Formats: sequence, C-alpha cells, structure tokens
Amino acid sequence: MSLSQYEAFIKAVETGTMTQAAEELGYTQSGLTRALNTLEEQWNVKLLTRGRNGVQLTIEGQLLLPYIRTVLHDQRRLSERIGEINGLREGLIRIGTFNSVSAQWLPGMIKRFQHDYPGIRFELLHGTDTQIVSWIADGRVDVGFVAYPTLPELESEFLHRDPIVGIFSEDDPYSRMEKLNISELPNLPYIALNEGVEDEITAILDKNRITLDARFVESDDHAVIAMVEKGLGISLMSVMMIQGFDRRIVAIPLDPQGYRDLGIACRSLNLLSGAASRFYEYARRWIAEEYKPIEL
Repeated sequence: MSLSQYEAFIKAVETGTMTQAAEELGYTQSGLTRALNTLEEQWNVKLLTRGRNGVQLTIEGQLLLPYIRTVLHDQRRLSERIGEINGLREGLIRIGTFNSVSAQWLPGMIKRFQHDYPGIRFELLHGTDTQIVSWIADGRVDVGFVAYPTLPELESEFLHRDPIVGIFSEDDPYSRMEKLNISELPNLPYIALNEGVEDEITAILDKNRITLDARFVESDDHAVIAMVEKGLGISLMSVMMIQGFDRRIVAIPLDPQGYRDLGIACRSLNLLSGAASRFYEYARRWIAEEYKPIEL
C-alpha cells in the first residue's frame, strides 16, 4: 500500500473515468489500472467497478472512501506542517469555487499570496454552493467560497454582499429604466441561469410570489450574457457575474432590492494546514483592501 495508490483511487472516484484520472495524475491508463488492481489485491477488497460508463464505487469502496480521504488529508497536513518549519516553501491548497469568484476574486488573491509564497500550488474545484459545502465537509477541499451563512458545523466568515440585477440588451426599451420592478418579470422573455446563484434568485422570486416561465435555461454565464446582448431575452444575475464583460448590455437594480451574500468557509480553522490557513487570511484581507466592485 502507498499514498500514490490512495491518490489514484480518489482521483478515479472524483473524475469518474480511468482515462481522465490517469491524465490528471500523469499516469498511463494501464499504470493507473495496475495501481488500483494492486491495492484491491492487497486489501482483498473490490473498491471500484469499471464499465463503459466509467467507474463506480462498490459498497466496500463507499465504506472505505472517507478513511482514505482522511489519510491523504493528514499526509498533506503533515507535509505542509514540515513546509511551515521551512518557511512555507511547498504545499497544495484545494479551493471550492464557482465561476464568478474564479473570475473576479481568485486571480488577485492568488497573485498576492504567491508573491509571498511562490512554492504553494493551487487546485480549484468548480461546483454549485451545495457541492462546495459538501466538499468542505468531507475534506475534498480545504476552503471554499459559499453562500453566507452556510452550515453551522462549518467555520465561515462573511466576505461580500453582491447585488442581483436585471440585465438587458442596450437596444431593449426596458434598458432605460432606473429600476426593474420585480412584478414586471413575468411579462418579459426570461433566460434562467444555473450557476450557483439560482437559490438566491429563487428566494427573491418566491418572496415576491413571482413565477417565471423561462424561455431558455443555461449554465454558462457567458452564454446567457451573449443571448441577452442579441435580444433573445432578459436575465437576472449578480453584479460579480457581469463585471469585466465588454458587452452591449445594461444592468438595472431590482425593486425591491435583491442580493446574495458570499463568504469563505472551512471545516475548522484549527484543522487547516499552514498554507490553507494563511490563504484564508489573505482572502479576507484581499476583499477588504483590494476588491473594487462596479458601481451601478
């Protein structure tokens, strides 16, 4: 048994395919298969089933998965504690994130962090808020950016209040409004976005007893903005999602106002590696000192 075998098992589970797992770990597919077969033989346990649809955990694999994650997590913490002794020269930080945070926040945060700690590597996992919270809880990521407040069993801090706005093509007559009354939404062609902000938008609509019949449903915010620009409909987005786009669109505040609160979370600050703990602090400071949201 070796840590590389554990890593091969975890990566196969996370990616769902032997091909992608081998590629991300730098193995040949036959080498990855051999490592997993050897692990199963040593334990006399079938961990995975392989088929045309990828790999699936067996019942035994499901039972052992959290323990293997814990071993790898503790090994990473040990390596990074040693790195702390040597001045944080090495380490890996796994971050749960979503598109708008990755575009607007992480480049600045990571640049500032790597200026001081150039040997620290980052792995970014993109998902919905529900997925990111789950990844934090089971140790798949060290820290994550989440809707705030989050689960009480996690440690978290508020970072930023992000307004929800209506976005229109510049050619749309509604684009001249100072505010978009939410009661107008059922009369407009709506493009729904599924990017981790849907819970906040649903809450706003439910609170105001608004039901929308979406003309399109799209998970890519770039695609939604392009469709709006071409006059195919209007959408609701957060300000962070449209920041930095050079498009012929107009953002209009909602009436009544809507927003999403964002925070950073981890299982426990006491359990974080030195590198992850330091990044947690850098993220908080970067928001307070450097982030400049656009003004509506």
